[in-house]
Amino acid sequence: DYVNALIMNKAGEALIWEGNKLHSSGICWQVMSFFLKPEADPFSAVQQHLLTMTGFKTDYWSYLGSHVIEADHSSGVGYYFCAQQACKVRSISLAHPANLTMKWVPQSDLHYALLDGRIPLLSHAFTVSLALLTALK
Repeated sequence: DYVNALIMNKAGEALIWEGNKLHSSGICWQVMSFFLKPEADPFSAVQQHLLTMTGFKTDYWSYLGSHVIEADHSSGVGYYFCAQQACKVRSISLAHPANLTMKWVPQSDLHYALLDGRIPLLSHAFTVSLALLTALK
């Protein structure tokens, strides 16, 4: 099982991790994503992961849904969230993977990133799309 979350700050910007596409030229964007430990509660885990990995916190969460990854193979569940009005509550000094940079982008850029392929991972594109259709209207 895994969790994806689109994180928005008080200025309405989205937190993305930017890196190079694996199989082509150009950049790719990712949302916050991690695998769940067995028996972990997805909502508690996403709150803790946001704080641990970024130093940000919020009380404004939307549950966007969950989906079985491959129904005929019982291969797990993806849980999707959107956090709004995230603010920095502590500094962190964790190293991010060398090929990814954390940055804030305007919400309007998410629309274009879906269309031009900057969000190449289907589960990340799905998370952004659900958030734009529901929580960020």
